[in-house]
Amino acid sequence: MRKEVARPKEAVTQIKQGKLDMKDIFVILGSTAIGYFSKNFVPEILEIAYIVTYPIILYLLLSPSDVAGKKNLQVLLQLLRKDQQIYHAIVQRRSKEG
Repeated sequence: MRKEVARPKEAVTQIKQGKLDMKDIFVILGSTAIGYFSKNFVPEILEIAYIVTYPIILYLLLSPSDVAGKKNLQVLLQLLRKDQQIYHAIVQRRSKEG
């Protein structure tokens, strides 16, 4: 006997491989080609390591961070674009004694 399960129509899910979106997977795989074509910028002795670590570094940048809903690359860009010229006072609350 066949059983049907009702599914809400508004349920939308993204296709993911582990914690990454499929778009991120294709970018990481494509980065191997970018590493291969840009290997001329590094010394010969480091070419293999450069080609191998290029997608690994991209994976680390695209993997989800501890900040909910953001990737490490987005958090890094926010950190780099943060305005360092503005002074933010650190307010410490004192407990009332007596």
